Amino acid sequence: MFETFWKKVLRRKPYSWLVIPAAVFWFVSVIYRLFFHVYRLTRTRATRLNVPVVSVGSIMIGGAGKTPLVEVIARGLQGEGVRVGVVSSGYGRSSREPLLLPGYKLQRIPADMAGDEMRELSGKLPEAIFSIARSKTDAARALAGSGNVDVIVVDDGFQHFTLFRDIDVVAYDASFKPGHLRLFPSGVLRESVRALRRADMIIMTRAKFAKDIAKLRRRLGRVNPGAEVYHAGFVPEVLVSGDKSLPVKYIEDKSVFLFAGVGNFSPLRKQVAALAGDLDYALELTDHQVYDEGLLRRIKAMAGDHGSDVILTTGKDWVKLGDFDFGREIYYLGVSVDLDPGEEKLIQQIMQKIQLERPGSNGQAI
Repeated sequence: MFETFWKKVLRRKPYSWLVIPAAVFWFVSVIYRLFFHVYRLTRTRATRLNVPVVSVGSIMIGGAGKTPLVEVIARGLQGEGVRVGVVSSGYGRSSREPLLLPGYKLQRIPADMAGDEMRELSGKLPEAIFSIARSKTDAARALAGSGNVDVIVVDDGFQHFTLFRDIDVVAYDASFKPGHLRLFPSGVLRESVRALRRADMIIMTRAKFAKDIAKLRRRLGRVNPGAEVYHAGFVPEVLVSGDKSLPVKYIEDKSVFLFAGVGNFSPLRKQVAALAGDLDYALELTDHQVYDEGLLRRIKAMAGDHGSDVILTTGKDWVKLGDFDFGREIYYLGVSVDLDPGEEKLIQQIMQKIQLERPGSNGQAI
């Protein structure tokens, strides 16, 4: 598949024959830059809604941590008594039928109909209203028209120029090597780093994996000196299997087989290697991997060949596994987002920027 080959080219060793496709990718990235510029110029009219819109996006392709940040923001706003709607295109889902459902109902819909990330997120935000459609603008319009939300949070909305956003929160994955910060497909960028000038808030995710976080922060500060900058880490908290949960220390004396289809696999592998007694094998699959019987049997066989005590995956992979019997314990890794300077400050700043009123505040915005 293209994604597998693309990642192989990005991770190539010096003087590898892969320098040839790398040169081709560089040429394609020049064309991509031109087409994106034209696309940006033709999206001059943005739909403005009667409900505040907060976008959580990225300038990177996959894996920057947008969806966990959507959860943090939505949950924080709900904690202030705000009715929250979540918008997504439901990437990778098989249906084109729009969905407008509360999270507790979306949980009953298969992941391939709702999208893996939204299916996972619905379990964490059961009271939020989810609007999923191919066009995020249409999805947001449907939410605003329902009268059931006070604010809309858009998952992956930074490049969706036909929808006006009151706030652009941008996740910047600090774990990527500087050599990968080129435009796709020569690198991992959807847009130049200069695009961060449009951001209101920049959240540097996986900050502890950065080679020099202070240097990176200074660089981003030069690009957009007016943006609020946060550091974020994804902290493993619990192992979950259905209704069962265990502390992560459970695997500190276990051998573990890891598999996942995520955009940035390396930090996950490093985290699990640090937690487990022994990481037998780490199987990297394509982002938004589709699981069929053949692949599930292959994973089961590989874990058996390695004699692994436990199989571990991510939440967005878990929702696509069904009731397949792997023949041994299997869990997904539940993580929390550790924000610096803090979640409370982030929510306060968002509410201030959109002048959102707390229920019962007598019309006074905070």
